[in-house]
Amino acid sequence: MTNPTTAALIMAGGRSERMRAGGSAQHKGLRTVRGMPLIERNIRTLSWFGFKQIFVAINRQEETLSAWVNGPGKALAPLELLVEDQPLGTIGATALLPRELEDVVIINVDNLTSLDLKAFARFHAEQKAAATIATHEQAFPMPFGMLELSGQRVVAYREKPKLPVTISSGLYMLNRRAIDRVRSGARLDVPALIDGLLQDGEIVAAYPHSERWIDINDEAALANAEQLWNGSQWPGER
Repeated sequence: MTNPTTAALIMAGGRSERMRAGGSAQHKGLRTVRGMPLIERNIRTLSWFGFKQIFVAINRQEETLSAWVNGPGKALAPLELLVEDQPLGTIGATALLPRELEDVVIINVDNLTSLDLKAFARFHAEQKAAATIATHEQAFPMPFGMLELSGQRVVAYREKPKLPVTISSGLYMLNRRAIDRVRSGARLDVPALIDGLLQDGEIVAAYPHSERWIDINDEAALANAEQLWNGSQWPGER
């Protein structure tokens, strides 16, 4: 599937402010979809696709999440905690990974997808990329009438169309060349890392897919995830 030094990292270091604003005190990683915590679904998915070395980045203040990882989590798979003493942004925790790792797949605890992570890792290796981003098309509604022009003449009028935009699916593969750019203890977000790689001429590959995917950041998205799972079995699901 992957080379022996490929690992996986679940990013769960955020404080879940949007989710908690809905009234729940739980970290979003512990919120459930069809009875299973989001973090458990991601661990099961990674194990299903053959990842043997799984890290989980959390904030030191999230004691309940830490207890879950060290208890039920480690009963599912061998896990290692990466503890953020201060917020490190969306990618800063990668500096805490062991030096011997060459490649790592990174998933966000609040993202769920049926993407084939074996194929994703294979593609990244074939491209010899410093970073690979899983991408998909998302339709966004335009709140106005959109005109198509030829000079000063209108050739089409589309009332509030939905426009497809290529977006990040929140899944990444990073090679050691990218990981080494992340300074220990410093906050860093994904866009800044990718911009730096591009400016230096590194290969940043895109992996387009049309698999099911959802970003679960609030109560409405949690309800949508329940519907997305209705009647479907996802990778690693019992």
